[in-house]
Amino acid sequence: MGNFPLTNEPLLTIVAAVVKRYLQSLLCLIAALHLVGGHWGVMQMVAWAQMLRDYSQDRSLVEAVLNTLDGEHPCPMCLKIKAGRVQEEKQRPTSLPKADQPGSWLMASAVALDLPEPPWICGEVSMGFSAPRSFFAQHIDGPATPPPRGGA
Repeated sequence: MGNFPLTNEPLLTIVAAVVKRYLQSLLCLIAALHLVGGHWGVMQMVAWAQMLRDYSQDRSLVEAVLNTLDGEHPCPMCLKIKAGRVQEEKQRPTSLPKADQPGSWLMASAVALDLPEPPWICGEVSMGFSAPRSFFAQHIDGPATPPPRGGA
């Protein structure tokens, strides 16, 4: 049959890393979706799918799609989603500090003025670097002279 061990540690490590990476990506996607309000969109799509299923049982598919998406025939779930969106909008702050308002960047500049200047700007310390020798110049001079040997 083959000489295979019952547990293959490198394979398990690779699979665990792939699963971990997949779960991290999924969690980041869900968090980003929630931050931009995508949870309302997902719930609305579920509501539309249920409406389409319900309407298509007694009407043609074209009429079911039109009645689902026209906004004149909302289902109870659509009404709850709309109420939830309105409630969320009411809870948001009405005014956020804008970058073009002087108060927001004046504070940042005041904090920056309190910081000490770095030594290379002050002039107290000179930051002198010698220019690097080119590759050829290093080899034209020949090898470095070895240090003198101690008296033998």
